[in-house]
Amino acid sequence: MVRPLILCLIPVLLASGCRSDGTAGDRLPRGERIAVLFPEAIRGPLDPRLNTRAWTGKVVQLMYEGVVSVHNEAMEPRPALAERIDQPSPTVYEITLRADARFHDGNPVTAGDLKATYQSVVDPQLGSPFRGLYARVQSMEVLGPKRLRITLDAPHAPFISDLSLGIVPAKLIGADGQLTAPVGAGPYAFSARDGEREVVLERSAHAWRGQPRTRYLVFRTVRDENTRLLALMGGDADLVQNAVTPRLVDAVRDRPDIEVGGVPGVGYNYLAFNLRDPILAKLEVRQAIAHAIDRARLIEHKFRGVASPSSGMLAPNHWAHADDVPRYGHDPARARALLDAAGYPDPPGEAPRFTLNFKTSTDKFRRNLVRLMADDLQAVGIAVDVQGFELGTLLSDAKSGNFQLYTLQWPDPGEPHFYNWLFHSSRIPTPDAPNRGGNRGAYANGRVDALIDRGRITTDRAARAGIYRELQRILQAELPYLSLWHEDVVVVHRAGLEGYRPLPNASLFELWRAGWSAADGR
Repeated sequence: MVRPLILCLIPVLLASGCRSDGTAGDRLPRGERIAVLFPEAIRGPLDPRLNTRAWTGKVVQLMYEGVVSVHNEAMEPRPALAERIDQPSPTVYEITLRADARFHDGNPVTAGDLKATYQSVVDPQLGSPFRGLYARVQSMEVLGPKRLRITLDAPHAPFISDLSLGIVPAKLIGADGQLTAPVGAGPYAFSARDGEREVVLERSAHAWRGQPRTRYLVFRTVRDENTRLLALMGGDADLVQNAVTPRLVDAVRDRPDIEVGGVPGVGYNYLAFNLRDPILAKLEVRQAIAHAIDRARLIEHKFRGVASPSSGMLAPNHWAHADDVPRYGHDPARARALLDAAGYPDPPGEAPRFTLNFKTSTDKFRRNLVRLMADDLQAVGIAVDVQGFELGTLLSDAKSGNFQLYTLQWPDPGEPHFYNWLFHSSRIPTPDAPNRGGNRGAYANGRVDALIDRGRITTDRAARAGIYRELQRILQAELPYLSLWHEDVVVVHRAGLEGYRPLPNASLFELWRAGWSAADGR
């Protein structure tokens, strides 16, 4: 049983400690910090213009604010550093900054800082992965200390969301475009870093939202899931989000010193098909795979209910979600018939119809999920070779088209123009341009391209929703991806920690409101 095993290990953990040497976070008073454990290393610069890593991004988001913020329950772009944004025409955005918007060093956030941030992003010297977001900016004009006018070369509806990029001080942008110090205007400021294993933030005295409740946040890498949970129960850590499997979460739900919470998430889990492959190029084969995999069983038994079936990239609560799309229920008989129709009859004896290579990460829970999916495919005559890779290798293979099947998650697909990155034919990576897009399976459909292009220039939300709903119907019919599920955002934290609200996009931004109750006794 899981629960007795965990209880037996607690004394061992407390006797031995989590680490062989202390860190800056260890030396902080427990009542003045919230220690958060990550399953992955905190890699890369703490710079919003350069970071694309999901876990490092959770730290970056607390350090930097954008003109708008999407850290809310609806994940809508809402004014943050901006007091207001006026749009006198479809191509013009006039930004008025808050009078109380200040950087961590106390200096005011100005229109010049906005202009310098965006200019640095489009400068090839910096090498920002977000350069394309601002490629349509035709001009930027400072109208005053707190006012900036941005003119685009054509209407681009997602641009309001693009303004969520964190702003950096103009004076700290070096000649090479790099930041000379990690200073932003978010609720927390940089305090210390220990390589890739720990970052400590301290609350900013100048945050326009108000002073954060807890003085320090400590983000620490602990790769082993059991160690993360034991550290939490032993008091060496305070919060873990989306980094404990449902089985272990259930094992601690009844502990008085632990609280479990969560919300439905928008993270999109998918199975990608390589349409260059002669087998997977056949729609009947992709449909057969969709009918063969019993997603409801996986959600019930592996996720223990903390996930919901997905019918597309956008979660059911998204303003552009389409409900009237093709569905692929578990139907092995239908899967076998589709494989027969595709020209792959079931051979006599034990031989499979064909064999597919299925790539996934080295994460134990994810590998187990893929093995169960492989069992479902085996049941209809498809042999599967499951291979686990470190995330970097898996992504490299995906970008280069070196796969038949793989599964990953897009953590925060809020702006539906993300379909452009995933499925527009211009976004198919090539050997010369491996980062040109996320259309790694080489899907091409002229109607899909046209809908994506129309959705980008249509500014009316109702009209955009209609465009993206048609797009979802086509994608569900043609299956460049098999949509799997949306996982809940699950939080496990020490009792006595209050005020933290998990968000659907799994951001940790609401930590700025969290703190310890007076009765906690820490």
